[in-house]
Amino acid sequence: MRFPRFLVPAGSFQRAWLWQAGVYLSFWAELQWFVHPVGPFLNPVLFYAASVLMCVFAALYWLDRPVAAPNLEQTSRRFPLAWAGLLLGAVWVLFAQAPIIASHPVDVRASDIIPILQVYATRFLSGEVIYRYSTTLPYPIFPNYLPMQWLPYVPAQYLGIDYRWWALGLLVLVGFGAYQAVLAQQRQQWMLFVLKMALPAYVLHRLITHNSELYAHTVEPTIIAFYCVLAASVLSRSAILQAAALVACLLSRYSVVFWVPFYLWLLWREAGKRHAIAVAGLVGVGVLGIYVVPYLSKDWTIFTHAFAEYKIATMGEWSRTDGPDGKPPQLFSGFGFSAFWYTYGPAELKTRIALAQLGDVLISSAVVALSAWLYYRLRHRYDYRIVALITLKLYLATFYAFIQTPYPYLTSLGLFISLFVVMVTGAGERSKAAVPEQVDTSPTKLAAA
Repeated sequence: MRFPRFLVPAGSFQRAWLWQAGVYLSFWAELQWFVHPVGPFLNPVLFYAASVLMCVFAALYWLDRPVAAPNLEQTSRRFPLAWAGLLLGAVWVLFAQAPIIASHPVDVRASDIIPILQVYATRFLSGEVIYRYSTTLPYPIFPNYLPMQWLPYVPAQYLGIDYRWWALGLLVLVGFGAYQAVLAQQRQQWMLFVLKMALPAYVLHRLITHNSELYAHTVEPTIIAFYCVLAASVLSRSAILQAAALVACLLSRYSVVFWVPFYLWLLWREAGKRHAIAVAGLVGVGVLGIYVVPYLSKDWTIFTHAFAEYKIATMGEWSRTDGPDGKPPQLFSGFGFSAFWYTYGPAELKTRIALAQLGDVLISSAVVALSAWLYYRLRHRYDYRIVALITLKLYLATFYAFIQTPYPYLTSLGLFISLFVVMVTGAGERSKAAVPEQVDTSPTKLAAA
């Protein structure tokens, strides 16, 4: 896996420490307001503001500031330390999650996520049709999960392993492994390297110890692992890694769908047409091979059935009255702006839901468009991989802030993308001298110059 060789710093760094501190403080605030919400109306504003400010500070830090290429000798020394930190962090997290899993048996009355996934995996192992109505649950339901939401659990089903342990293992080994692989190749001071090495485990440990219900009934850590790989891939030059990460995300929690066209355009301009076409082609092959050909082509109504199930689930959540003051608990948990739509929207519930959905699409798309415009205006002053990472964070923060049902476990995904923004901020040596052999001489950069 090859990660980018950045240029040495060439601009003024008088304010660099300020922007770097801003990134770190914004991340601290983001984490703080996630574990300690301060109300259904104020907390979404504060949490989203912290996410946006992190992206702003990171963008200011990286303006005219590429960093030195990795030191191969230093990297070779740090890889073993990074993996040792990964294993120690894994043990720490597993000991924290073990009593939670033990005290929360899989129960469809608490959550139907894992029971539904078990239906998928069982059907797959027995050679049955996956996408047909299930009557084994207390209520009939049409499968509405995309393949990469349930395929990772086929081995767990076969081996008889609890899906939650399997998901946590994927997050630690795959997601955090991708993080450590990038970190080991960053030019960081030793103190920063050690602190950032421990950061993923610390964040996960803090989340599950402050809210034992967060991942007690879900397998969201698998989705987080996919998005961690995506964040790592945008910092690499590997078309295969980028395509694999995009396929895993698009065919699981496809929240990233509005950001993908921007990313492919970015690759087209900066990495070259052949690279962008290779990534797009591999993504197309992956989607066709994993979803369209084996499943969707057998029944083209699968997608519409799944969408109908999502609408039913959304209506069910918005109709609940078991929260504070008889309001829907998920909408007023403090993790999204849906409480505003519910409180101040039109009288009819369906109209409020429709407006929330439309608002999410329009605002998320607007953020992508704004990111594209800013990139084009400043394209000669940023490394495009940093642009891709910052815009990915900003887009996901926006998408989940305005999603119609802001489950806390969905919102938590953004915190793990923040880890990558924090990790790359502060990388590199503060030298103003240009080193000729480190200059990017790709045709795209030469043409831009």
